[in-house]
Amino acid sequence: MNGNRAEAERLLGIAEKLLESRDLNGSKEFAILAQETEPLLEGTDQILAVVDVLLSSASQNLVKNQPNWYEILQIEDPEQSSTDNDLIKKQYRRLALLLHPDKNRFPFADQAFKFVLDAWEVLSTPSKKSQFDRDLNLIFTKVDLNQGRKKKTTINEKMATFWTACPYCYSLHEYPRVYQEYCIRCQNCQRAFHAASIPQLPPLIPGKDEYYCCWGFFSHGIYWW
Repeated sequence: MNGNRAEAERLLGIAEKLLESRDLNGSKEFAILAQETEPLLEGTDQILAVVDVLLSSASQNLVKNQPNWYEILQIEDPEQSSTDNDLIKKQYRRLALLLHPDKNRFPFADQAFKFVLDAWEVLSTPSKKSQFDRDLNLIFTKVDLNQGRKKKTTINEKMATFWTACPYCYSLHEYPRVYQEYCIRCQNCQRAFHAASIPQLPPLIPGKDEYYCCWGFFSHGIYWW
């Protein structure tokens, strides 16, 4: 056990030096090795938090010249988690505790901590979060096509789900009811479409992961062919 701990401390020291030189991927690799060698070694979670936040803030991950705030908070699936305020709060608190400069001695901890604070500022403010979700192409607009007015969403609608179908690749998607009548992006073909609810799922082909479909499957007045 003592040998494992000594080796883990050596690996963590290398990870820290690589972080100082801004070799984020190298630092992460050695920090993971240190954690695998001695899971209870203090500091591995902290240095990994610094590295992961800085990697998420890299230029290739920018969304309209700002970081992807979901990635900053290490939320892997923002499309499914964007309405989960408890998850957003939980991730913020966890990272803020790991990265607070008074507790984290590793290089760039203060910079990573600032990114986490900024992420919380955006994702905890409804108007800023809504704008960022639009920038991220999670959602665009929510309008009543018949009346041209914004629709009201009830608590029951937020809790329920509905099924919709992409008119381009015919993929089926299930979303929280709050996204009904939004323009959303298909997870399969990445094209935007109007999320109209379908009354029931089409019948499955026996023995296959496929379903029957026809032109009449799509709602009239929303899709034209």
